[in-house]
Amino acid sequence: MDEGRGMLQPVLKMTIRMARSLLPRHRPRPMAHGFVLPLALGVSSLLLLGSASIHTLSLQGRLRAAADQQRTAGADQLRSAAQVFAAAAQGPQSCLLALPSIAWDRARSACPDADPQLLTSGVVDGEPWRLISWQPSASSGTLLLALADGRQARVLVRLTEQWAIASLGEPQLLGRVDGEDA
Repeated sequence: MDEGRGMLQPVLKMTIRMARSLLPRHRPRPMAHGFVLPLALGVSSLLLLGSASIHTLSLQGRLRAAADQQRTAGADQLRSAAQVFAAAAQGPQSCLLALPSIAWDRARSACPDADPQLLTSGVVDGEPWRLISWQPSASSGTLLLALADGRQARVLVRLTEQWAIASLGEPQLLGRVDGEDA
């Protein structure tokens, strides 16, 4: 009986080898089945996220451009208001430039022909403006103006020795003040 067992073992080994040789050497892994759908979902999610990011950046750029345009328009209106102030400060009103704006009403004796109301408000392109303050110094002054919508700017003004306006600086935007009486 031991002899039969000894002869069966080599035959059995040979049968197992033959069976193994018949099997495909590279069987596909079970995980490889169905990989296309998750891959497609991942790629489409990535593309969707990328396009949403690009859309958000585009909207931010558009909003920033609109804000810049509004800021520029406000600066232009305030610059125009400063030019109207400078034009009104000619002639009899020029003597008021030697005094701060809070003293203009009391300056009737120093400037009898001057009308302070001509320097305190006006209209530029249909937009009302008003003088918040005028503060003179030796050869310059600081003009603080506001538009009806609350936007304000400070403008540095160069003066001549005769208290006439020589030049206007660029308006320095101070922002918007809500709730002020115009």
